[in-house]
Amino acid sequence: MSERRTRVWVTSLMMGCGTSLILTAAMLKMNVGSWFLPSWPGLLLAYLTGHNQIADIAGLALVIMGNAVFYGWLFMNIIRAEITARGHLSRYFLQ
Repeated sequence: MSERRTRVWVTSLMMGCGTSLILTAAMLKMNVGSWFLPSWPGLLLAYLTGHNQIADIAGLALVIMGNAVFYGWLFMNIIRAEITARGHLSRYFLQ
């Protein structure tokens, strides 16, 4: 049981980090900061800690980490729902 839980955590964390990096790169490339909805979880974390600008390294790191945690949590819920419904992913996670 512990191995299955580890698979779910690692997979959701990898998907969250990948999504966060892609969204942050797109946000920086297009210069769409605060009105780009998918970046709001990380921006909220950065603003709460006092880093109002994405230009500094600490603010950018907080945006990436905040988005990674949020999207990791989101993907973990999606994967758990897929496993509960015995979908295609359940074969991989329930082995």
